[in-house]
Amino acid sequence: MIATLIILILIVIFLAFFIGLNISNACTFWFFKTYENVPVVTLAFIAFAAGVIVALLIVLITKLKLPYSAGVEYDQKKAEKEEKLKDKKLRKEIKQMEAKNKKNRKAKDNVYAQSSSSDNTIITNSGE
Repeated sequence: MIATLIILILIVIFLAFFIGLNISNACTFWFFKTYENVPVVTLAFIAFAAGVIVALLIVLITKLKLPYSAGVEYDQKKAEKEEKLKDKKLRKEIKQMEAKNKKNRKAKDNVYAQSSSSDNTIITNSGE
């Protein structure tokens, strides 16, 4: 949040310097008619605004031309990718659990083997 504010302030300062240093600069501009003594700052803002408008038009036109079926296909492919990713994660978790269970079984077998070898004492009934 603070970084965004700092960047915005820097942009405003840059624009202020740009406008202040170029306010007296003028040029001749031709757009189906010759315009003389047009400030450079004005041309820069007009060019920026024209670029924004053209970009928005291109985005809107491509969204309108996108057929409904293409959007559905995209959603289906996206769902399939998500499902594959979930399956992959599930398989990984299963492998980890199997490895853990295998280690636990080996540990239990070792404990049983040690306990059975130490319990080799003979129990006799004294016949009381």
